[in-house]
Amino acid sequence: MISAMGDLDKGARALLHPFLPQFIEAFVHSLQVPDGVASDSGIKMEVLKAVTTLVKNYPKQMAPYMSSILQPVWTTLTESVTIYVRTVVNNVEEMDDPADSDGEVLGFENLVFSIFEFVHGLIETPKFRKIVRKSMDHLLYYVILYMQITEEQVHLWTNSPDQFVEDEDEDTFSYSVRISAQDLLLAIASEFQGDTTMGICSATMRHLQEAEVAKNSGTDPNWWKVHEACMLTLGSIKDLIIDQLHENKLNFDVSSFLQNIVLADLNLSVSPFLLGRALWVASRFTLLMSPEMMQRFLQSTVAGLQESQPPSVRISAARAIYGFCDYLKSSDNTQMILPYLEPIMHGLVTLAMQFAADVLALVMETIYTVLTVDKNFTASCETKTVPLTIAIFLKYNSDPLITALCQDIFKVYSQNEMAQPMLQQRLLPTIISVLQAPTDKVPPGMPSNCLDVLCTMVRHSPQPLHGLMISEAFPAAAKCTLSSEDNATMQSGGECLRAYVSVACDQISQWQDDQNRSGLWYVIQVANQMLDPRTSEFTAAFVGKLVSTLLSKVGPALGENLELLLRAVLSKMQQAETLSVMQNLVLVFAQLVHTQLDALLNFLTSVPGPTGASALEFVLTEWCSRQHLFYGAYETKVSTVALCKLLQHSINSNDSRLQDIQIKGDQIFSTSDGILTRSKCATAPERWTMVPVLVKMYKLIINELSNQVETNLSKSQIEDEEDEENDWEEEDNNEDNNEDGAAGDSSETVTLLSLLDKYSPASDYSGYDFDGDEEEDEEDQDALNDPLYKVNLQQYLTEFLQQLSQQPYYGTFSAHHSDCERKVLSTIGINT
Repeated sequence: MISAMGDLDKGARALLHPFLPQFIEAFVHSLQVPDGVASDSGIKMEVLKAVTTLVKNYPKQMAPYMSSILQPVWTTLTESVTIYVRTVVNNVEEMDDPADSDGEVLGFENLVFSIFEFVHGLIETPKFRKIVRKSMDHLLYYVILYMQITEEQVHLWTNSPDQFVEDEDEDTFSYSVRISAQDLLLAIASEFQGDTTMGICSATMRHLQEAEVAKNSGTDPNWWKVHEACMLTLGSIKDLIIDQLHENKLNFDVSSFLQNIVLADLNLSVSPFLLGRALWVASRFTLLMSPEMMQRFLQSTVAGLQESQPPSVRISAARAIYGFCDYLKSSDNTQMILPYLEPIMHGLVTLAMQFAADVLALVMETIYTVLTVDKNFTASCETKTVPLTIAIFLKYNSDPLITALCQDIFKVYSQNEMAQPMLQQRLLPTIISVLQAPTDKVPPGMPSNCLDVLCTMVRHSPQPLHGLMISEAFPAAAKCTLSSEDNATMQSGGECLRAYVSVACDQISQWQDDQNRSGLWYVIQVANQMLDPRTSEFTAAFVGKLVSTLLSKVGPALGENLELLLRAVLSKMQQAETLSVMQNLVLVFAQLVHTQLDALLNFLTSVPGPTGASALEFVLTEWCSRQHLFYGAYETKVSTVALCKLLQHSINSNDSRLQDIQIKGDQIFSTSDGILTRSKCATAPERWTMVPVLVKMYKLIINELSNQVETNLSKSQIEDEEDEENDWEEEDNNEDNNEDGAAGDSSETVTLLSLLDKYSPASDYSGYDFDGDEEEDEEDQDALNDPLYKVNLQQYLTEFLQQLSQQPYYGTFSAHHSDCERKVLSTIGINT
């Protein structure tokens, strides 16, 4: 009952408080009773859940009882690890697991999960965080024991390499004591970084010494599991360890560890999982290796890729290769790995040909990383990697991860001058044949994927584009898009043609088919089809970018097609309901504000809107009603700066076409009808003020300035924070000096965000690292080339509003200020 209560209101808390001593006494007694008739792991699991709920939700009430609770919990933790290691990790004894009231067996692992959840509760509660800090060394010692590979996992991973990769992947749905223990380890590290490194190194050395005794005496054939867990522990927080060493805050000889433990274990044949872990952990500490040691590890890793090795070793070697390449590239020291690239690629290609699914995705990612090391090597192995990648792309076209990795490899070769001609010679005929094939002759999704690959090649190939890409690939892409009714194919086709317009506009303008229709004619037909009101709304998800690119690259040369395109955009806007689609369409007009403002205003005022008013009123109404919802840094700059230019134009030219438009301003909330219930909200119509559109634009500009200030302030706080270790020491002092042990608010706000970048990138070893420096998606090339991309929006809006506030007509705008808007303006020195 208590474990299901959660965070109740004060009334429920008051009802519980008088009975808390009796509950605590009963809980402590239940944890102390040995397993048997009166108690078992299932009962203790439920007790720990209840205690965790109380600790997290009622820390103040629980503080007096913590001393009596901690001892039996600690005893349960330490005694359970012995049982867990013997019955689950090493499987030398059988465990009689209890069953719940429904007859479902409760594995012993569930008790371990409950213990870890209790420790998580202590870490997350400022009042009790110091308890974990003070017992750090001993706690980490036992956590490492729970991180050992179990016999069940050894059997499963040996028979299923794909499962091995899946269980170790960061997005895995698997869950085990091993994973739970690593989650706890990283949670401890994120809260107590300095103490964690010292505690982990101390616990690791203690385990290694004990394992050495067991190995030499021959009493425990499973000693290697402790070694593997220790390597996993150190590798998981390698960045934190390296930082502490560089700051002289940690006394730990990593070089000795690599030499005496890791290299030594590589010479043993006790378990392939130990060999694989040794290769992986070595790749984590390349920064601290001597050149001689790195050569030895590179040789061992290449040997680990050989076909004669067990699959788990080969997979771990692929992970290690990724780590070595990534470090050597970032340190501009790729010369060290050049002699090994050929055998590495041979091993990876062989591995890719023998496995599928999860293993294949891992290998393809590693192949991509190896191909980015040296352009000459990349060109030399084109005959191996490109045919393989094409075959994999065709076979696994329904797998989005593998197709994306194939596309990355094609991109590398498109950018390689020496290999790019051969890539086109091999890949273009395949793409063209797929695009030209009848729909029922190719798998669903294949045309869309091929269009994406072609788009990548167009974007990253040298200019001018090869003749085959213009004369064969372009018309195939255009006709495939025009003949398709599939949303994905139409979207991919639109993006592919946008790439052609962006990088080869002159070439497609000059190309003509046998009926003398130019490439631009095809592009316009595709745009019109995507804007057709009869087609699905989602086909227009990216058409705005295509139209904008056409307008910027071709402009007046479009002739009458320009007006037809804009009319089609207006028509699509009338039926669009999805924000992303409407934003995409509005940005067509926003882009024209920057390039052809007068022509745009003339066109919109000459065309009627859906209500009988001008299309200008329709566009501005839709734009202003959604501007605050627009997303994307570049898109926000385009639309917001466009509003500034429209506002400035109207003021400078006294343009009545803009000044006469009235739209919704601020929503009106009435307080005269008492409490606003859901039923009242449902029945009462929304009420809004009506303001001139210029005033609405002005308000939206202030709102965006507020967003920019808040975003930049948040970034600044993270970047400029003080040394975290001092923060933790200060927090510890606050806790020790505070009667309740509460931490200061300032330290609480930086607990996790400020530390995420201290730990190993998850991309280096999927599954257990956490990383605040996650790689962003690639930016749109057309956006990168737009001068607006480099605009500092906060500075731009600040200067715009400051200049506007100095004008004699400013009172027209300031009369409409809300309290929030006045506060925002005051931050930039505008007081109204």
